[in-house]
Amino acid sequence: MHGCFPSISGAPDVVTVDHALWYVVAMFWAYFDESGLHAPQVNGGGLRKLTVAGCIADEEAWNQLSVDWSAALSMWGLPVFHMVDFENRVAPYNKWTPAERKERLNILLEIIGRTKAHCCGFTNIVRSDDNTAKVYERCVYDTFLELSMNWDEKFSIVFAHHPEYGKQEHLYTEMLAHGLRDQAMSCTIGHPINVVPLQAADIVAYEICKDERMGDEREKLTPRRYPLERLFALGCSFRLSSAVE
Repeated sequence: MHGCFPSISGAPDVVTVDHALWYVVAMFWAYFDESGLHAPQVNGGGLRKLTVAGCIADEEAWNQLSVDWSAALSMWGLPVFHMVDFENRVAPYNKWTPAERKERLNILLEIIGRTKAHCCGFTNIVRSDDNTAKVYERCVYDTFLELSMNWDEKFSIVFAHHPEYGKQEHLYTEMLAHGLRDQAMSCTIGHPINVVPLQAADIVAYEICKDERMGDEREKLTPRRYPLERLFALGCSFRLSSAVE
């Protein structure tokens, strides 16, 4: 059985009744999305690596982000912000001038920065016997392990809906049975259009995935991309993990 809750605070679309009380009193929420790096089309265009990344911050910070973010998107006539479409200049972003692109991205980065979120990302290489669900699950496993080992406060975690994987809560239950530290009070799935902080996680996941690309293909010789540098400057902290095999 499930209970529904309003999403203005960034809560997921649906929260299990078992966790309903925690929803009321939760202090920290973690939001995660994924981003992939694909081979060039001449080499088949297949997925090469996948990153699951996002942010954890207190509920008050997410509440304010949701209000500010929604107001900004309303001014721009957007129902939702998606970083890969922005970067690829897919409609409606193709109509934004260079000045508008710079200003609007900076506004969103500043909104994220005001949360002072701890951002983390987990990247896994696609193996020869992998499908998307398998590599995604390894990233989710790393996410649970990292937060449970290194985050001292209890928290609730929300993953963006993925069409090929929906077993996050089952995986977490299995990990608990094998001795994982029980830090997450609930694990749910939401859609970014309804759960505003997932749109912030989308930017972070995209940028961490791109930063991983620069690190492994250019041997750290290329400066970090601007959005990550800006989030650092605004007070966000980062912890990244990358599996090479």
